[in-house]
Amino acid sequence: MSITKLHLAEELFQNHGPVLKGGFLRQHGIYSRVLEQLTWEGHLSRPKNGYYTWNAAIDNISDIEVATKLVPIGIVCLQSAAMLYDLSTVNTTAITIAIPSNRTRVALPDHPPIKLLTYPAKSFELGVSKLEGVRVYDRERTVCDFIRKRKQLGNDLMLEVLRSYMRGSRNLQKLFEYAEKLRVKSIIMPYVEALL
Repeated sequence: MSITKLHLAEELFQNHGPVLKGGFLRQHGIYSRVLEQLTWEGHLSRPKNGYYTWNAAIDNISDIEVATKLVPIGIVCLQSAAMLYDLSTVNTTAITIAIPSNRTRVALPDHPPIKLLTYPAKSFELGVSKLEGVRVYDRERTVCDFIRKRKQLGNDLMLEVLRSYMRGSRNLQKLFEYAEKLRVKSIIMPYVEALL
């Protein structure tokens, strides 16, 4: 392999992100044989079929960034979103990512550990924002999701997230708008009134 191909590959990863599809690399002149050699030499890793990461840069990015590149249709949600917004002190073992319920077949890598949650297509895009280049549900949607999943996650965790939200910057109008669309307004109102 020529030094030129090595530099080209490194430049592609620097300019287009830490995780790239094999098809994208091939479009830019890094073909399968070169990818195999770069992997064998330790420059690249293959976290899942068809995706490559540049090993020298992988320490500089978070597992959440890697996970969202490996599941491009997904949105960071629940515990992982709460962690990004400092709404919860609970540290999870897997990154929680929402996918639309009509897309349940997604290949997952061994690392980082990812937990997929399916969300109805009609509410899937509600409250999506970008935080540090990652698609994530905003603070209000995250609170509403904890209210919706309180039986699975536990009331203590839901209350911790809601209290943290109420102590920080908050937009109650948006919170109630989302709560109505997600059909949890009657549940969330008494909690919010008690915390005001």
